[in-house]
Amino acid sequence: MTQATTVRLLPPNGAAKSIVLNGRTITCAAGGTVDVPFADASVLSANGWIQVAGSGTTAQRPVNPFNNQFYHDTTLNLTLVWEGAAWRNPASGASV
Repeated sequence: MTQATTVRLLPPNGAAKSIVLNGRTITCAAGGTVDVPFADASVLSANGWIQVAGSGTTAQRPVNPFNNQFYHDTTLNLTLVWEGAAWRNPASGASV
């Protein structure tokens, strides 16, 4: 994954979870996701959290994404995939 502004994560086992990291409490509801600063993502991953995709606004999308890279666009509230020429909604195939 190329560096994004934030990273979207799922809590371990999809359960509600809170963790204190770098003086901040990160809380996620059961079945939910949470966006955290890129620097915190590896620490959370080491504690069982699952990285979904980089995340940020439409304007913050990666400039040079790799094929099949996922990105959660918080402006559109959609997780997109780069297919080599365009960002696409994987559910519809539409270019976004």
